[in-house]
Amino acid sequence: MALTTDSQGMYRRRVGGIILGSIILLFAVLAGRLIQINTTFRARLSRIAERQQRGSMVLPARRGTIFDARGRVVACSRPSPDVFVDPGLVQDVDALSSALSARINLPIPVITQKIRSRSDKRYALLASRVDEVTAEAVLEMKNPAVGLADASVRSYPLGESMSQVLGLVGRDGQGLEGLEKQYDFHLRGRDGKRRTVRDARKRALWNAVAGLSPPADGGHIVLTIDGEIQRISEELIEEAVQEFYAESGLAIVLSPRTGDVLAMALSTFPNSDETPEEALSRRRNRAVTDPVEPGSVFKPIIACGALAGGFVSPTERIDCHMGQFRIGRRVITDTKPAGELDLQGIITKSSNIGMSIIAMRMGNDVLHETVQAFHFGQKTGVDFPGESAGLVRPLASWRSDSTASVSFGYEVLVTPLQLVAAFSAIINDGVLLKPRFVKQLLAADGSIEEDLSAPIVMGRAISEEIANFMAGDLLRSVVENGGGHRAETGSYRVIGKTGTAKLTFRDKPGYESGAYQSTFIGAAPARDPEVVVLVMVRRPDPSIGYYGGKVAAPAAGRILEKTLAYMQVPADEKIVTVSYSR
Repeated sequence: MALTTDSQGMYRRRVGGIILGSIILLFAVLAGRLIQINTTFRARLSRIAERQQRGSMVLPARRGTIFDARGRVVACSRPSPDVFVDPGLVQDVDALSSALSARINLPIPVITQKIRSRSDKRYALLASRVDEVTAEAVLEMKNPAVGLADASVRSYPLGESMSQVLGLVGRDGQGLEGLEKQYDFHLRGRDGKRRTVRDARKRALWNAVAGLSPPADGGHIVLTIDGEIQRISEELIEEAVQEFYAESGLAIVLSPRTGDVLAMALSTFPNSDETPEEALSRRRNRAVTDPVEPGSVFKPIIACGALAGGFVSPTERIDCHMGQFRIGRRVITDTKPAGELDLQGIITKSSNIGMSIIAMRMGNDVLHETVQAFHFGQKTGVDFPGESAGLVRPLASWRSDSTASVSFGYEVLVTPLQLVAAFSAIINDGVLLKPRFVKQLLAADGSIEEDLSAPIVMGRAISEEIANFMAGDLLRSVVENGGGHRAETGSYRVIGKTGTAKLTFRDKPGYESGAYQSTFIGAAPARDPEVVVLVMVRRPDPSIGYYGGKVAAPAAGRILEKTLAYMQVPADEKIVTVSYSR
């Protein structure tokens, strides 16, 4: 049935009303939504807009410098920026890649791939830590799509010298090993930040008002180590390792009156078949982290305890049984058989038998107390990561066999640093000092922030009287009349003690045949020692020599002589003077 004219008009008005109502309803909904956005969601949306429109740029802090004891730079940071491209601003990838290739020394296809793989990002890293010439070449392009991001690299002007002491720094600027790790809190500083306003394509338009947090550069540290004494020690320990085809060697030079480590040199004989694990271990500071059985250099320590307890007198003569002495089922032997010897003779000839007899008088209780008095079995607290405490077993686990073994340096594990600190206590009137590597912390502007140069006393190991007796004629006799004669210098009288210790198997109990650790520890000038030197050579070729007096003493003597000459210590009278020369 056809609609009448009135019906059609009514239909149109009804449809028009519905459309108009819908439009009004839509506007009402939109208005409500706008009200909701501007009220309920306003804070949240404002934060989103803030994030989208505002960016930030890290302003890296400069890591502090490390100086040696005389102000030489041994570690510093130098600018070495990263080269990057903003793919959103690149108009011709191929042309840009061609222009960059020669400047950053990368093939064109590599650059092209790096840019295109990041086409949906605003940052494509092309080269890391470039040098000054490369950075200048990139800047000369004046291409808005190419930029330099601030970065730096850690530089060691002395090369590999003292590398096991200084350690290293990671790509993120954090100290990973050695003193770089120990003092990271002081050296690293605090990064700053700059806030920027960006457009829709996230391009920086201008710096935001009050949006700058400047970086705080790291402080500096001054070492106790003298770079020249370090060089002397490294050169001479390397010579000893190579001369005797040894596995490794180390030398420590310490000031007995302050505890300052003046040098710590570690050397490993090159091995073409070296595994990655062995290469990593060469970076370890074994003088601090790896304890060893000290051998006969331990005898003066035990002798101090025997004198303190009255178990032996300086003049008493003890029968050393001509080189063989049975204790239960065990036979103690001496390399050089002797009859009756006084304490000086026992130490000079390094008699295991004489020391065993003295130790049996002392008993394990007093032996244990003597070892602990020199702080063996405890960390020295040196400012270096990963220090080992060594090993002194609880008294309850000491057997009757331990009495003799401990008296000549077995069944205890000590680090080389512990050993040189203990020997220094004998030189320092019986007072044990804490060893250290750093004597000053400096602020970023070079002013002194903390002075660490005052000696830190850990305790009294022995009386002054016993210390002076031991450091006098007794230890002097080892060099004049005993196995330490090769440590004698042309300019200074030396005191000291030799040691030759057997080495255990790496992977099973027991001692390995033909494997030794050769040691000499000494001090000079004898009248008033300025420095103590410890030399340890591990696994020398026994067909060439392995006794401490032959392998380690000559290197120690040369280190002492060159170090004292460099320090301008007056030579002893009636000895031919050898001047210092580099």
